[in-house]
Amino acid sequence: MPDVVWVFLLALWPFTFGLSMKQGLPSMRDSLTNPVHVYEGDDALITCVVRDIGENTVMWKKEDRERHSRRVLTAGDSRVTADRRYSVLHDSVSSEEKDVPTGGDVWVLVIKNSKPSDSGIYVCEVNSNPIVRSFHKLSVLSKALLPPENGTDANVYEDQKASSFNSKNHNYTDCCISKNVSSSCLGFCNIQSILEGNTGQDPEHCEADFPNIVRCMADGRNHVPCCIQERVPDICQDVCRGEYTAITDNIKTHFSCSAYTEQTLACIVEGIELLPNPPQDVEVEALTEKSLRVSWAHPDANTETVTEYSINVTSLKTFDERLIEPTESNPSRSSDSHTVHVNVPSTQNETVLNDLSPFTMYEVTVSALNIHGSSLPSYRVRSLTLTPGKIKPTMAGTSPKLPDVKGCCMKKGIGHRTCVDKLCDPSLADTAEITDLMICAPWAADTFSCLTNGMDHTPCCKARGLPEICQQLCTGNVTTIDFNYFKCLRYMGDYTNCLLQGYGVLPSTPTGVHVTNIETEFAILHWSAPRTLGDTVIHYNVHFRMFSAFDDEDYKSIAKVHSPYILEGLESDTDYEFYIEAVNTHGVGEPSTRIAFRTSSKIYEAKVEEASNYNVTACCVEAELSSVCLPLCSYDANMSDIKTLAGVCSPEFTKLLRCGAGGRNHGACCTRRGVPASCVSLCNGVMVDSLLVTATTCIPYIGNIAQCFEEGTGLLPGPISELHATVIDDEIIALEWEPPTDPNNVTDYVIHYQKVDNTSMHETLLKLDKQINTTDTSAILNNLDRNSIYHIFVVARNVHGTSLPSSIIMINVTKSDGELVSGVTSPPHSLAVSTHSATWVTITWQPPEFSHPSESITYRLYHKSTTDSVFQITNTSVTSHTIQNLLPNTQYIVYVTATSKKGQSMPSETLIAWTDPAYPAFVEPPTVHPINLVIEGSSMTILCIAMGTPMPTISLYISGRLVRQEITRHMVTVIHNVTRDMDQISCYADNGYGTPMQASRKITISHGPHIQASGITMAAPGDSVTLECKVDAQPGPKMIFWKNHEERKPVIQGGKYDISISASKDDEDKYMMHLTINNIGNMDVGDYFCHAENAFGSATQPVSVRLRNLATTHNVTQCCMEQNVSSQCMDACSFYLDMDAVIDKAECINDFDKLMKCAADGSDHRNCCAQKGVPRGCLDWCRGGPLNDNKNCVLSYTKLIMGCFHEGRDKLPGPPQNVRVEKLDMHSAKIVWDEPVKNPHTVEMYRVFWKIMNSDMKRLQKDTPNTYIDISDLQHGETYDCVIKAGNNKGTSTLSQAIQFTVGAEYITSAANSDDSSHTGVAFAIVLALVVVAGVVVGGVWLVKTKQMGVKNQGGVAFENPSYLREVNMDHIQVPPTQAESTNIPNGTANGIAVSTTSGGHGWKQESLHVPAQHEVNPTLYEELKLGQDGAGFKRLKP
Repeated sequence: MPDVVWVFLLALWPFTFGLSMKQGLPSMRDSLTNPVHVYEGDDALITCVVRDIGENTVMWKKEDRERHSRRVLTAGDSRVTADRRYSVLHDSVSSEEKDVPTGGDVWVLVIKNSKPSDSGIYVCEVNSNPIVRSFHKLSVLSKALLPPENGTDANVYEDQKASSFNSKNHNYTDCCISKNVSSSCLGFCNIQSILEGNTGQDPEHCEADFPNIVRCMADGRNHVPCCIQERVPDICQDVCRGEYTAITDNIKTHFSCSAYTEQTLACIVEGIELLPNPPQDVEVEALTEKSLRVSWAHPDANTETVTEYSINVTSLKTFDERLIEPTESNPSRSSDSHTVHVNVPSTQNETVLNDLSPFTMYEVTVSALNIHGSSLPSYRVRSLTLTPGKIKPTMAGTSPKLPDVKGCCMKKGIGHRTCVDKLCDPSLADTAEITDLMICAPWAADTFSCLTNGMDHTPCCKARGLPEICQQLCTGNVTTIDFNYFKCLRYMGDYTNCLLQGYGVLPSTPTGVHVTNIETEFAILHWSAPRTLGDTVIHYNVHFRMFSAFDDEDYKSIAKVHSPYILEGLESDTDYEFYIEAVNTHGVGEPSTRIAFRTSSKIYEAKVEEASNYNVTACCVEAELSSVCLPLCSYDANMSDIKTLAGVCSPEFTKLLRCGAGGRNHGACCTRRGVPASCVSLCNGVMVDSLLVTATTCIPYIGNIAQCFEEGTGLLPGPISELHATVIDDEIIALEWEPPTDPNNVTDYVIHYQKVDNTSMHETLLKLDKQINTTDTSAILNNLDRNSIYHIFVVARNVHGTSLPSSIIMINVTKSDGELVSGVTSPPHSLAVSTHSATWVTITWQPPEFSHPSESITYRLYHKSTTDSVFQITNTSVTSHTIQNLLPNTQYIVYVTATSKKGQSMPSETLIAWTDPAYPAFVEPPTVHPINLVIEGSSMTILCIAMGTPMPTISLYISGRLVRQEITRHMVTVIHNVTRDMDQISCYADNGYGTPMQASRKITISHGPHIQASGITMAAPGDSVTLECKVDAQPGPKMIFWKNHEERKPVIQGGKYDISISASKDDEDKYMMHLTINNIGNMDVGDYFCHAENAFGSATQPVSVRLRNLATTHNVTQCCMEQNVSSQCMDACSFYLDMDAVIDKAECINDFDKLMKCAADGSDHRNCCAQKGVPRGCLDWCRGGPLNDNKNCVLSYTKLIMGCFHEGRDKLPGPPQNVRVEKLDMHSAKIVWDEPVKNPHTVEMYRVFWKIMNSDMKRLQKDTPNTYIDISDLQHGETYDCVIKAGNNKGTSTLSQAIQFTVGAEYITSAANSDDSSHTGVAFAIVLALVVVAGVVVGGVWLVKTKQMGVKNQGGVAFENPSYLREVNMDHIQVPPTQAESTNIPNGTANGIAVSTTSGGHGWKQESLHVPAQHEVNPTLYEELKLGQDGAGFKRLKP
């Protein structure tokens, strides 16, 4: 049984004296625990030995299995129970001799005049802490079990056993070893080890060995009677028989017997002492067509107690008549098997069974019996009685004598003893060895001449396959023996057989060989005696093999058999062949002819068996069970399938249950097999409680129930069908019905009927007040009460039990016009509200108790509020339904009916259901786990809890994004791969009533540092350089600058190093690291390292400083001269512009615009100026542009601006050079240019602008890292302007020289690069030059006038600095044209480049920047992103 593991875990009556080994506890190690056996009326004495009792008290108790409790009998020396038969024997005076057990340690419970009801488990208990107990089994035997006067004296037997055997020490290790039990599990092969818990292995690891362990534990004894006496159910009695049912995936192996473990092990321990082993060496021999001889050897254990032997003979069912030889008679017999029991005295060890059926297979077992019980049956032996007219020969005839070969050899002078004894003896010649041939070689001619006896045996030798050289030995004409003949030794067996055959002393081939009764796994072989020397045959040998594709299967041999012989162990649907050999005293005769046959197919047999039995699967199909659930519709269903499909198939469990029961009443079987009363209803296919409660209570007994279902299909009658009733008269009703599918299994029918009233008519009872029996399928009910309502149903019955009602009739006994009333299902029952809310309730119910198992049933649910007058109806096929759209806090009336093809049932009981009041949703702040440590990249679990009725919809938002939404009260969400922006968590709840509610929580996402460094910084000797790193980390890291990364050499604050570390005001996770190096020199050049570290990691990024090694390409003096700087201000125009030389000269203020233009060196430094706090009104100087009013800028910001010029002169590029155009096609051109002269190595991106000259078309632009770009979608014949600027992450250059080009059909005309050597071209060039000169003059005049008017002229193209990130990205530097051209965007042209008309920027100008009174605020997030994250951002101006 599956719970046998508990045998080893719980140890039936566990000898808990193991606890007494603890220091200071009483000990029961010496307590006598052997079972006590007394006869009714005798006194029973049960002994308990307690050492070191101390101040504790000994109590005797008795187990009460009915109440699962213990009844106290005595306490100390005093009797507690009212039964005066109980007393305690105890000597309170201790002995002075320490080696002698003291009387004070012995406590004997005395039961005078014992009764059978006194049998049971008695507990000797000491009230120590912990409690120490020992368990004692008492069996009070009935006087009827006393043996006769000449039988064994039971008292003597008891004395012998008490002195020679202790059941607790029973060791069956040898048996376990012989059964190949694993060595690690041998601890279970000793009861003492099991009881003391010293098996040394977990029982689960020995599951595979338990069948053999249990078989050895039972030791061949039949403990079943004891188990029955102890009320162990039959399904749990397998261990009592020495059998073990391993738990497999099959549901029939999942049954519960744990409640009977103690009783089972108690019976085994008792039986080991009292019962005999089974008889040994059982043999069965067919004597005649009606008799068998059975013999056996006495048991190994308790042989002296055996009083008799019981022989059990069972005939097997009829064989199929498939006789290959039609002459073989096969008298007809009944297909039913029958059993014969024969008892013989213990003094006999054989008997003859007579009056059996001819040619019938019988199975024979032998059991040993004594006064206490019996052994288990011996192993089964099958035998066939002989066919009619045949009698087993009692003795074999005398075989012919062999020729005197030895005499022949000796006459020819062979005197060597080995040659005479071996080679000259045909029966021993096959034992000759090489040394024998070598010794006897001189006499070889005489030896083989005598062996052949003057005959030529060559034909036989050839037939036996002897090599040609060995065939010479068969003629006897051998002159010499050399090494070539050594190979013949392997054929000496066939050689001697040919000699014996030639002598005429062996029998010929068996005759009449044929096969009958071919089944799936066996067949019966027949043959007759050989024609020659048949009377000398002592037995036969059978050789058989399986046909294979290559015909290389070896023959298997079975020796010493007789006809007929049962050839067992065959495979189904397989071809076999066999032959027979006869054997007499001289040897083996010639083989018979080969006979071939084919075994039957198991598939066919299974189909035949299935056709004759109840088909549970067909029932499920007819009941419209879902196809996905069909694997569960089998008595051999798997537990794995049940677990997998439980969720899907639970609504259809009742269909499975009804079809499993098959309309049969299995209640008696389930009760017998230990199914508790709360689950017995399932055995009738009825579930009285919810599926959850039923499964929780009854799933341990699923195997018990499934076995009863399967057993009942062959024993119990099926349900009737088509029950009809007709009122014939005012007091008479006529009933008719159809019999079950298998009417042969029915002995009679029982009609139940009962008068009901308005209250009882809704009850469904399995037994009604009145019953009548009939063997027909119709009946008349008389003497009924007029105008009364009756319930009627019919069940089929046989000797094994009854069917279940398949339908019920409710009929009014009132005379009608022969109206036919059909039986319908009983009403649904057990209505309940499983779940409910303010707007809905879920109603569940159980299916009808009375219905045909395969009947398709639907349900009709009626409901209405107490204020409504009409019921609303809902149809469903399952046993639950959710009623939606109800009103809160309202009472509803509900009932259900069942509908089948027979009609509609009575209504179920009425259920009153209330909906809940409505409450607005309330949500608690989200709970996040782990609570204090959410790490970036890990997982976090978020719990949102919301209240409210009806159930609210909970929404989870993380950083404003909806992550999950569900209608529930508790929503658990696991977020994987957490990122640092997931710090804002919100739970939102709404149920449609009141105001929705939101609760939020901000969490901290811990992560290791991430560093953004400023990269390489160029500086001139003596400059001050600031190296910057941005650190993102949580929690706050430790930050440091290293000079050497590998040596971890720090940069120390002081001297020329100034270290500043600060936290960001806007973001608590951001930190700024600044390292300022003053008066930089060659020793300061190199790599520095920003290092940050916290508990979750560390990061290091290099920042480098380099001295510029390129000579300046800008001649400031030349620029000042070109800008007409006055002579008194030329002091500032040295190698680098020195504003300190002129800042105090009032006359130079008007030249500051010119000086700033030269100082800007063609680059845009507004990014730096904005960071240093230069106001917007002075920013034009930062790109070399003029100011309307520069006095304030001169006084306050000149040094800041010059500082930016100084910082950027080696960082910002100059404008691209030598711009030119190449034609691609009619609408495309390639713009090509050279790198800037100034700082070409700093260029990261070029921006190209183009548009049609003198038109209002939108300016187009394109970015590229290369010194060329392709532009397309050009208009044929139009002239385009094109300029280019260079840029990097620090800023941009001024615009390049403008170029104009025209796209022609075959060429591109470039205004800046035209080259024509014709005279016309020269003339055109002269004219054009004059026009240009005139234009310059006009422009100069206009410029002077505009300056005098004080109006600023700002030409060229401006676009904001993209604040290039460390890694240049087109998305970061591309500017929408609408922003680039707007004059009111917040950043204006702060980082743009103004190209004056004198630099070739004709036509590339925009409106002047008019700045109203404004104050500065931080930029928006969009603006900051557009400006970049490296600090390029400007303050946004706000009026």
